[in-house]
Amino acid sequence: MNHTVRPDSTPSPPPAQLILDLSRLVYAAWSRTPKGIPRVELAYAQHFMAVAPDRSHIAVLDAFGRLRIVEKRSAVAFVQAIARYWKSDVSSTAAHWRVALYALWIHVVLILRPWGALRQLVATRRERFVYLISSQLQLDRPALIEELKSAGDLKLVFFVHDILPSLFPDLFTDEDAGLYQRRMENASRLADALVVNSRATAESFKIRFGENPGTRALIVAPLGVSRQAAAKPAREFVAQPYFVMLGTIEPRKNHKLILDLWLELHNKLGPSTPRLLVIGERGWKNREIIERLERIARLQGHVRECGRLPDAEVVGLLKGACALLLPSLAEGYGLPLAEALTYGTPVLCSDIPVFREVGRDVPDYLGPTDLSAWGDAVLDYAQPHSARRQAQLDRLRSWSRPTWENHFAVVDAALRDL
Repeated sequence: MNHTVRPDSTPSPPPAQLILDLSRLVYAAWSRTPKGIPRVELAYAQHFMAVAPDRSHIAVLDAFGRLRIVEKRSAVAFVQAIARYWKSDVSSTAAHWRVALYALWIHVVLILRPWGALRQLVATRRERFVYLISSQLQLDRPALIEELKSAGDLKLVFFVHDILPSLFPDLFTDEDAGLYQRRMENASRLADALVVNSRATAESFKIRFGENPGTRALIVAPLGVSRQAAAKPAREFVAQPYFVMLGTIEPRKNHKLILDLWLELHNKLGPSTPRLLVIGERGWKNREIIERLERIARLQGHVRECGRLPDAEVVGLLKGACALLLPSLAEGYGLPLAEALTYGTPVLCSDIPVFREVGRDVPDYLGPTDLSAWGDAVLDYAQPHSARRQAQLDRLRSWSRPTWENHFAVVDAALRDL
């Protein structure tokens, strides 16, 4: 059973009792800037707290590895605080500590309180429960899930953001590849429904894991993009054309190709080389990339590693960029692509199926190993009156951003089917 997005769908709450797992969001309270999966958990928390407040329960894995129910008032206060913090207060140390203390309080209460086991809730109430895990957690603990399913009438819905570690293990650490493989095998065996963010993810999951009859529904619901107020771009970048790379520094993002390109450009153009901003934290298997970054850092400031930045700064820098560069070798969705197009920023990206699905006919698509094509595109887009860039801006007028309203219209309908 497949569900697709219907733009005219009106979200309505599912009839069952809903258990929403926010473990990863609570752990993310210690981070100064949000990552992609905690953002999704936050969107799910905000949606279901709004449309089904009386039938929604928040679960968190405590320090002893037990799935526990968070008291409703504490859960609502935490979700409101972290949403407010990520939206506007990430530069405030005081705001960060408020969010962290909310998360710490939740964990302390879960440890000290003698009641609140999730299994007990499922076992004692004669109702159907839907347990929704919108992160990649808990499915490496199948015994916990099996115990819950045996305790009462419970359906498991799991969000599959991608299965890339199973498809491209060489791009990940051995530990991560093995962990993801086990999670997806457990998802295929235990889940009553799976939510995926793209048709590309759905197809790859079916090819890799879909033979198992345990998966009864596959729900395709693209992630929404929320508009964010932009900070002004840094003054030093306004006077010179610049490009942006956005994402964790790890092999599949293909930073190597772009850094090699900038070395070539600097050898040819010297001081006239466009600037490159590399936004994102350092990930894994990136020693060669970091060495390139350190070598390029000496090229008169034409390449800058910015680390993770607050949303408002990222939006501001995107809006002033000649283009966002996404030379990824593989992706599950490509949220930066959707975000850039939402803010009117042209995109140069790899010609891979999921980018075609998200960007449709708007971006310029390039082979992820074609250094010459990327060089030609960058030099063209850096020109103040680039016809090629203007053509993309013209195509962008017909592009419509994916919304959380459409996402949850699909998810809510699927939950009602359960």
